Amino acid sequence: MKRASIVGRDYAAFVTELKTRIQSARLSAARAVNRDLILLYWDIGRAIVEKQEELGWGESVIDRLSHDLQKTFPGASGFSPRNLRSMRQLYTAYADPSIWPQVVARLTKPVVDAQDRTWLQPVAKLDDKRAENRISATGCCRNSVGTALDHPE
Repeated sequence: MKRASIVGRDYAAFVTELKTRIQSARLSAARAVNRDLILLYWDIGRAIVEKQEELGWGESVIDRLSHDLQKTFPGASGFSPRNLRSMRQLYTAYADPSIWPQVVARLTKPVVDAQDRTWLQPVAKLDDKRAENRISATGCCRNSVGTALDHPE
Protein backbone atom coordinates (compact mmCIF):
# COMPACT_ATOMS: atom_id res chain seq x y z
CA MET A 1 0.00 0.00 0.00
CA LYS A 2 1.47 3.29 -1.12
CA ARG A 3 1.29 6.32 1.22
CA ALA A 4 0.22 9.70 -0.16
CA SER A 5 2.67 12.56 -0.08
CA ILE A 6 2.00 15.25 2.53
CA VAL A 7 3.24 18.04 0.30
CA GLY A 8 0.83 19.77 -2.01
CA ARG A 9 -2.37 21.78 -2.05
CA ASP A 10 -4.34 19.49 0.28
CA TYR A 11 -1.77 19.71 3.04
CA ALA A 12 -1.31 23.46 2.63
CA ALA A 13 -5.08 23.97 2.86
CA PHE A 14 -5.21 21.70 5.93
CA VAL A 15 -2.47 23.68 7.71
CA THR A 16 -4.11 27.00 6.81
CA GLU A 17 -7.44 25.79 8.21
CA LEU A 18 -5.81 24.66 11.46
CA LYS A 19 -3.95 27.97 11.83
CA THR A 20 -7.20 29.87 11.35
CA ARG A 21 -8.99 27.73 13.95
CA ILE A 22 -6.12 28.16 16.46
CA GLN A 23 -6.06 31.96 15.98
CA SER A 24 -9.83 32.13 16.35
CA ALA A 25 -9.78 30.06 19.55
CA ARG A 26 -6.97 32.19 21.01
CA LEU A 27 -8.84 35.40 20.27
CA SER A 28 -12.04 33.99 21.73
CA ALA A 29 -10.21 32.91 24.89
CA ALA A 30 -8.53 36.31 25.25
CA ARG A 31 -11.90 38.06 24.89
CA ALA A 32 -13.45 35.80 27.52
CA VAL A 33 -10.56 36.41 29.93
CA ASN A 34 -10.71 40.17 29.42
CA ARG A 35 -14.49 40.25 29.81
CA ASP A 36 -14.28 38.31 33.07
CA LEU A 37 -11.43 40.47 34.38
CA ILE A 38 -13.28 43.69 33.57
CA LEU A 39 -16.33 42.36 35.40
CA LEU A 40 -14.09 41.34 38.33
CA TYR A 41 -12.47 44.79 38.42
CA TRP A 42 -15.89 46.46 38.31
CA ASP A 43 -17.00 44.24 41.21
CA ILE A 44 -13.85 44.99 43.22
CA GLY A 45 -14.52 48.69 42.63
CA ARG A 46 -18.11 48.21 43.80
CA ALA A 47 -16.97 46.41 46.94
CA ILE A 48 -14.47 49.16 47.78
CA VAL A 49 -17.04 51.92 47.29
CA GLU A 50 -19.67 50.08 49.32
CA LYS A 51 -17.29 49.38 52.23
CA GLN A 52 -16.03 52.96 52.24
CA GLU A 53 -19.61 54.25 52.39
CA GLU A 54 -20.91 51.60 54.80
CA LEU A 55 -18.01 51.56 57.25
CA GLY A 56 -16.65 55.05 56.76
CA TRP A 57 -13.27 53.85 55.56
CA GLY A 58 -11.11 56.58 54.09
CA GLU A 59 -8.69 56.62 51.20
CA SER A 60 -6.00 54.75 53.16
CA VAL A 61 -7.94 51.50 52.79
CA ILE A 62 -6.77 51.43 49.16
CA ASP A 63 -3.10 51.23 50.15
CA ARG A 64 -3.77 48.60 52.79
CA LEU A 65 -5.93 46.54 50.45
CA SER A 66 -3.27 46.77 47.75
CA HIS A 67 -0.62 45.50 50.15
CA ASP A 68 -2.79 42.59 51.33
CA LEU A 69 -3.82 41.55 47.80
CA GLN A 70 -0.26 41.73 46.50
CA LYS A 71 0.90 39.63 49.43
CA THR A 72 -1.79 37.03 48.70
CA PHE A 73 -1.22 37.08 44.91
CA PRO A 74 2.52 37.76 44.55
CA GLY A 75 2.67 37.11 40.79
CA ALA A 76 -0.23 39.42 39.93
CA SER A 77 0.63 43.01 39.11
CA GLY A 78 -2.94 44.32 38.84
CA PHE A 79 -3.49 45.24 42.49
CA SER A 80 -1.42 48.37 42.91
CA PRO A 81 -3.06 51.31 44.70
CA ARG A 82 -3.38 53.06 41.34
CA ASN A 83 -5.17 50.07 39.79
CA LEU A 84 -7.49 49.73 42.78
CA ARG A 85 -8.41 53.41 42.40
CA SER A 86 -9.05 52.76 38.72
CA MET A 87 -11.31 49.85 39.65
CA ARG A 88 -13.22 52.10 42.00
CA GLN A 89 -13.47 54.69 39.24
CA LEU A 90 -14.64 52.01 36.78
CA TYR A 91 -17.46 51.12 39.16
CA THR A 92 -18.53 54.72 39.74
CA ALA A 93 -18.47 55.45 36.00
CA TYR A 94 -20.57 52.38 35.17
CA ALA A 95 -22.67 51.88 38.30
CA ASP A 96 -25.89 52.59 36.38
CA PRO A 97 -27.18 49.21 35.07
CA SER A 98 -29.03 50.92 32.21
CA ILE A 99 -25.75 51.46 30.33
CA TRP A 100 -24.52 47.88 30.72
CA PRO A 101 -26.00 46.55 27.46
CA GLN A 102 -23.97 49.15 25.53
CA VAL A 103 -20.80 48.31 27.43
CA VAL A 104 -21.22 44.53 27.10
CA ALA A 105 -21.87 44.89 23.37
CA ARG A 106 -18.55 46.69 22.99
CA LEU A 107 -16.71 44.08 25.05
CA THR A 108 -17.63 41.36 22.56
CA LYS A 109 -15.92 43.09 19.62
CA PRO A 110 -12.11 43.38 19.50
CA VAL A 111 -10.71 46.67 18.22
CA VAL A 112 -7.07 47.20 17.36
CA ASP A 113 -5.65 50.46 18.60
CA ALA A 114 -2.81 51.34 16.24
CA GLN A 115 -1.00 53.45 18.81
CA ASP A 116 -0.35 50.84 21.50
CA ARG A 117 -1.61 47.66 19.79
CA THR A 118 -4.14 46.77 22.45
CA TRP A 119 -7.31 45.20 21.09
CA LEU A 120 -9.70 46.57 23.67
CA GLN A 121 -10.20 50.30 23.50
CA PRO A 122 -12.12 52.28 26.10
CA VAL A 123 -15.29 50.38 26.85
CA ALA A 124 -17.57 53.38 26.45
CA LYS A 125 -17.33 57.13 26.28
CA LEU A 126 -19.41 59.04 28.73
CA ASP A 127 -21.23 62.28 27.99
CA ASP A 128 -19.61 65.62 28.87
CA LYS A 129 -21.33 65.87 32.28
CA ARG A 130 -19.51 62.73 33.37
CA ALA A 131 -16.24 63.39 31.56
CA GLU A 132 -14.30 63.36 34.83
CA ASN A 133 -15.30 59.71 35.25
CA ARG A 134 -13.96 58.54 31.91
CA ILE A 135 -11.90 55.42 32.18
CA SER A 136 -10.57 52.89 29.74
CA ALA A 137 -10.79 49.20 30.36
CA THR A 138 -7.23 48.81 29.15
CA GLY A 139 -5.92 51.28 31.71
CA CYS A 140 -7.55 49.30 34.46
CA CYS A 141 -6.75 45.88 33.16
CA ARG A 142 -3.48 45.90 31.22
CA ASN A 143 -1.15 44.93 34.06
CA SER A 144 -3.01 41.86 35.18
CA VAL A 145 -3.93 40.61 31.72
CA GLY A 146 -0.57 41.29 30.15
CA THR A 147 -0.17 39.52 26.85
CA ALA A 148 -3.86 38.78 26.45
CA LEU A 149 -4.40 42.47 25.74
CA ASP A 150 -1.19 43.04 23.84
CA HIS A 151 -1.76 40.56 21.01
CA PRO A 152 -4.71 41.44 18.76
CA GLU A 153 -4.21 38.57 16.33
